[in-house]
Amino acid sequence: MIYGIGIDATDIKRIAKAVRNPRFISRIFSVQEAESVGTGPESVRSWAARFAGKEALIKACGGIHHSQWTDIEIIRQVRQEPQVHIQGPLGQWIRDNRLKIWLSFTHERRYAIAMVVLEQGSLVK
Repeated sequence: MIYGIGIDATDIKRIAKAVRNPRFISRIFSVQEAESVGTGPESVRSWAARFAGKEALIKACGGIHHSQWTDIEIIRQVRQEPQVHIQGPLGQWIRDNRLKIWLSFTHERRYAIAMVVLEQGSLVK
């Protein structure tokens, strides 16, 4: 059964400006996320996609139960589906409600877009 759906579109140029500030990265992304994104001109699209993914997840949850941005960790290895790991109160709430997270994101020239579907009745991987 579908519990919630969230979608977000993030302006890549806005994130490109924000990631120049190390405080932004450490406030929003975990160390493991930063390592998985890497550096280089193409990495800004990955930063934006992960930011959109976090926003979409919060929306799918109804905008509640979120404590820190770094509680939501989105890791994607080359040619693999993104993996979502959640800690803190939000993670506990997701486990208590037996929600499985389905995440898809894409990016074009200007926007990174993410969609999250929460499925109830399944355990989180």
